[in-house]
Amino acid sequence: MSKYIHYFVGKNKEIPPFSEKCLNSWKEYMSEEYEIKLWTLDDLYTIDDDIAVEIARIDNYNISKDFLEIYALYKYGGIYVDQNIKIVEPICDLLANSNSFLGMDERHRICSNIWYEKNAKSDFSQRVYECFKEKMVEGEYNPFFVGLQFIFKEVLNDFDFTNKKTQYLDNGVVVYSCDYFYPLSYDGHTKSISKNTRTKNYFHYDFITLKGRLKNIIYSIFGSYISTFLFSVARMLKKVIKILLFPLLKFKEFRKKDNQKHRELLQLTLNEIDSCKNKDYVAFHNPAFTGVSSATVELFENSVPCGELISSKEIKMVRNRIKSNNIKEVIFSGFVIGWYKLAKLLHKDGVVVKTYFHGSHSQYLDEYGWKMNKQIYLLEKKNIVSEMAFCKESIIDFYKDKGCNATFLKNLVNINFDINKKKKDKNRFVIGVYAVQATNTRKNVFSSLASAYFVGKEIKDKEVVLDIVPRSETTVAFCHLLGIKTTGVDKGIPREQLLNRMSNTDINLYVTFSECAPMVPLESFYVGVPCLTGNNHHYFKNSELEQYLVVNNENNPLDIYKKIIYCNDNRKKVLKLYDEFSVKNLNSGKELVKRYIELGDNSD
Repeated sequence: MSKYIHYFVGKNKEIPPFSEKCLNSWKEYMSEEYEIKLWTLDDLYTIDDDIAVEIARIDNYNISKDFLEIYALYKYGGIYVDQNIKIVEPICDLLANSNSFLGMDERHRICSNIWYEKNAKSDFSQRVYECFKEKMVEGEYNPFFVGLQFIFKEVLNDFDFTNKKTQYLDNGVVVYSCDYFYPLSYDGHTKSISKNTRTKNYFHYDFITLKGRLKNIIYSIFGSYISTFLFSVARMLKKVIKILLFPLLKFKEFRKKDNQKHRELLQLTLNEIDSCKNKDYVAFHNPAFTGVSSATVELFENSVPCGELISSKEIKMVRNRIKSNNIKEVIFSGFVIGWYKLAKLLHKDGVVVKTYFHGSHSQYLDEYGWKMNKQIYLLEKKNIVSEMAFCKESIIDFYKDKGCNATFLKNLVNINFDINKKKKDKNRFVIGVYAVQATNTRKNVFSSLASAYFVGKEIKDKEVVLDIVPRSETTVAFCHLLGIKTTGVDKGIPREQLLNRMSNTDINLYVTFSECAPMVPLESFYVGVPCLTGNNHHYFKNSELEQYLVVNNENNPLDIYKKIIYCNDNRKKVLKLYDEFSVKNLNSGKELVKRYIELGDNSD
């Protein structure tokens, strides 16, 4: 019976020179009974298995390569080696003493670059093959699920990832320590060569920066102890140089931000200030903060878009334009770079300065947000800011206790464009999930997505569809695992488009861990669609709506699902209750804004 060394060579059978050297080393060390068997992507079309056809259709290089490796060892047995593996010592003893073996890499993970199976269709190779085919449902959307390291972890469940030594597993598989097959680290820095070393795993180090290569050379010449000392000295010198070059670095940062878009926004700011000549107040907002800008425009008639002011010249231009237009009060809605200095100058000019901060304490994990709120607090303590407004009711008392003049404002919605409501598909139940951030734990999008799975089991006569904006690969892959169909847009869209999408769903979700006064629920109800929220803001507090719309445990998909069903079953009542709530909220919100913009004393 033939024995094989399996070698994957990509799309054709042309082997690069270095890979040829590695392959020749195997010919030299292995006995003549071993035959080299080259595999290419074209071999997928010769395999009599539906999964091979599916993989060829997907056309993913890594998935194809991993499948061919599994298939080769399942079908023929033998040893698989990657192109970068050069054998330096005989492995006859390893072949004789085991039916199946793999090796750990430098990170102590099971690596697939060398894999030996004494017999075809062995128990282990068959389990790996079946596991791969099972995971392809998820792998089509996320290759991680069919990566061989993931598959090995699933099948070899008795492998101990904390044990760095060679492990003899229950199913007859031996996993050798990293010094056997993978003594070289991926960055070229560490070498674990020992008497056990049988192969060397060479990497293409193109990804390593010049700095990384220099560090590796220093480690090789001076050793670890002296190199560590030299690097600490280098870091200290770097800090000194940064201090000396600080003015130049600031200028570089300025040039980076001073682009055409920034200059156009600055000109728009100046023009909008001119349009507010002799007005009692203006409210600044940064258009880059979409939610904050929407809330500001809804609350304040004299709203002015204004981005970061990145130079003293820009700050003075805005200051002088406010003075020349006889504006008596400036409200900073949100806060960005440059507004701190502008506020101080306006105060000197006798202009009343107020702030409206849309964040909460949970958002101070964001360095920028924390820095801006700290500036507002310092301005208030210096009596430059006469009044600090917040849209999160629960933190008002905190700042009042700190001696601040803190005020509560409510976000409102009053849309001035038409909503294009379409006729809904009676065979679908569409759940909208908008303003989602798959990388932000505060937004908690995956619990909302998971709730749709239970909704689908409850509403069996309709297809449950999630409409997601912005939709990402991660959210789509997650929904695919749940068997939920998705629609949506892969990036943020203008407010008018978003509200039109909202209007064509059955229910919308904004069940997040932390909010102040979210716009999404208000916008959703404005277009006639109920929206569930988390238990983290003042909306619907102590009202009948609370039992229909507020999810108490935002991290539990079952709780969200139950609230979706309960709200949908009482849809007419919920919409009627919201109409009553909206009138009261609008009137009280306008009254709060009216009191807030009243001119106050600007004296120190």
